[in-house]
Formats: sequence, C-alpha cells, structure tokens
Amino acid sequence: MKMKSALLFLSFIVVTISTMGQNLSLSTDNGPLAMDETIYIWGDSGQYSTIYCYLHVTNNSAADIDVLVKKTEVDILAGTENSFCWGNCYLPIVFVSPDFITIGAGQTNELSFSGDYMPKGQVGLSTILYTFFNKSNSADSVAVNVVFGSGTASIDGIEAENALAAYPNPATSQVNFTYQSENMQDQAQLIIMSAAGSEVYRAEMPNDNSPFSIDVSNFNSGVYYYSVLINGRTSEVRKLVVMH
Repeated sequence: MKMKSALLFLSFIVVTISTMGQNLSLSTDNGPLAMDETIYIWGDSGQYSTIYCYLHVTNNSAADIDVLVKKTEVDILAGTENSFCWGNCYLPIVFVSPDFITIGAGQTNELSFSGDYMPKGQVGLSTILYTFFNKSNSADSVAVNVVFGSGTASIDGIEAENALAAYPNPATSQVNFTYQSENMQDQAQLIIMSAAGSEVYRAEMPNDNSPFSIDVSNFNSGVYYYSVLINGRTSEVRKLVVMH
C-alpha cells in the first residue's frame, strides 16, 4: 500500500513538472506552432531592407505570467544584423529582453513581438532561435527557430562560383532549373518555399550540371522562393512565380 502511494505521488510530480513547461505557446497568422518548430520568413536582400517575423504568444494557464524573450543566433550570415522588439525595441547587442510583458490567464499577445532582420545586401539564410519564458520560472518556456531568407528578384549581375536559375519564370505547369557548379563533387539539394515560409518541395540536384525539371501544376498560384543547399549550406535564394 505504501509502495502504491509512493508511486502515485511520484507520478503526480512528473505530471506536474511536465505541465509546467506547457503554459506558453506560439502561433502566427497561419496558425499554431509546435515546440521548437522551424519557420521560414523571406524578403528582399536590399541594403536598407528589413525582414520582419511576427509571433503571437499565448498564456494557456489560469494565472497571469510575466514573459521575457531571449534570442539565440544559431547560424548568422556574415554582414547581416538582427534585433527584436518585445514591447520596446532593443539594439542588436541585446539578447535577453530587459523588460517583461504580463500576459493574462488564457490571453494571447499578438502585437508586442517582432524579430527584425537586416540583410544589408547579403543573399542567403540566417537562423535565430527565439525563446519566450516565464520570468519566475525559466523552465516554463516555448521556442521557435526562425530562418530568415534574403533574396532578390534579379541577381544575374552577381558573379558567383555556383549559378542557379529557373525558367520559365513565371511558370504554369513545369519549371526547369539549371545549376552550374565548378565542383562536381558538391552535394546539392533544391528547396522551394512558399512566401509564408512552408517548405513545398525538396530534391537532390544532378551533379553533372544538367537541367532539372519539376511539375508545379499542383502548386497554388503565387510567389515562391527557391534555393540550393550545397553540402548543408544555402548558396543562393531566388524568387519563383507560379501562375495558372
């Protein structure tokens, strides 16, 4: 009997600890996000452009929570800059918000957070982890990986070791991709993302510089971004338009 009581008590502790870490959740205009989910935000790579990530923070508990934000630079493209706002806006050198925002029980804060990414003319991807946590209990937290992709609609004038292009663009049913690499041993993947940041296609690229075609007849009409991942690192990001 004592053994059963002890087991029940331990089970209660485990459940309580697990629940404590689930008081906060994140979402975007597109819907809820899973813990540690990765989302993609795309924008122009202009020298004075800023790409914004807006997140909604929900307090799922029955009590008010004072929430702080921490940013972690996972993989940052050289020459770029990033900052964030949590009520107040902070300089790029700030990694934890000095100020908290109180989110009421069962309430969602949709207006206070933005992750601001400044490409400063650089084309490519940067990954930043944003963690929202309870000021009184840092273990009560939720996080999301945000991949900021900076590209341009016309970068034909930029000389690069590797060249990626798509035609026809705009496309209706089929797109042909050409990829020229000086190193035939490169392991390259083609990735296509929607404007909302969802991955819609991924495939290995041929390593003989031959054209590569895919069917986009089932894609929704709109703007997409395609990139080539070379040996685990993104080399280029460009725009693709699909029109039916």
